[in-house]
Amino acid sequence: MKYILTTGCSFTNNRRLNPDNVFEPAQHVHNSWPYYLQKKLGKEYKVMNYGVATNDNVSMCRIILYHLDRLIKENVNPKDITVIIQWSAAVRQSVYLHKTLDENSHGMGHTLVYHNNWNKTPGVFYLTGGFQPPTGPDSAIKFFNIENAIHYWQAEITWDNTVNTTMHWLETWLLLEKTCSELGIDAYYMSMRDIFSHMSGDNFLKPKPNTKENWMNDVEVLKPYLDKLPINSERYWHYKNYKGLLEWTIDNRNDNIPVFQEFQEPKVYTFDEYVKVSGHEWGHPSAEMMEIFVNTELCKLLKL
Repeated sequence: MKYILTTGCSFTNNRRLNPDNVFEPAQHVHNSWPYYLQKKLGKEYKVMNYGVATNDNVSMCRIILYHLDRLIKENVNPKDITVIIQWSAAVRQSVYLHKTLDENSHGMGHTLVYHNNWNKTPGVFYLTGGFQPPTGPDSAIKFFNIENAIHYWQAEITWDNTVNTTMHWLETWLLLEKTCSELGIDAYYMSMRDIFSHMSGDNFLKPKPNTKENWMNDVEVLKPYLDKLPINSERYWHYKNYKGLLEWTIDNRNDNIPVFQEFQEPKVYTFDEYVKVSGHEWGHPSAEMMEIFVNTELCKLLKL
């Protein structure tokens, strides 16, 4: 058996993570690229999907490091493991809370656990999502009583200072790369959107002009990491310079199938039309577009 560990944000799995069953089939509308990769590869592979909505990049590294360690302790040969990560915007962040979730609160939005003892062992991450999170009576903010802290940290500090969260991401990514290299594990990467052309916080959700410039090169304290990470290597899938799944979906949309998860009718939306109709800029690719992406792009990245 060969294992493929995947993670990402809602572009990888638009449901809450169930660590007891990491590949529980979703409704068709929410099936994403790990689901179709499993379908493509067949029974010789086990695709483990640790993606979760509002995931931050540091958490993605931690999740993979945790489960690499778990599999190896279960005597899985590292040579039989492959890693694929779909990065999100660096402005997102996670906060560790020494709390225990119960059956009713597990699966609550903006929370993350990635171990099997989540209902016995204290330890849950609150995910900021990179925007002002929900504050309703059933929200995680209310559940943990952290509304003021998260609002100030996310809205007043992190949003206007992406260098902090970017540095944390690059540091953790460097550790992941070092770990995979030492173990002989192949690691591949892609982005949900263009996260390199413009610093997050400057309307980072909207597709950017074509450019080969990475904004991180202009930040002195980030330079030591950039030449050690495979941002421009053949192991990183980019669409048109630094664009990602969103931009690929828009450019490769099909008249006969839904383009976005949020709209299931087979109507072609440009990005601006989509924003006008939906009222937001999430732009999750539809299940049909995810399957096309796996067959035409991801298999080439993995040399399958």
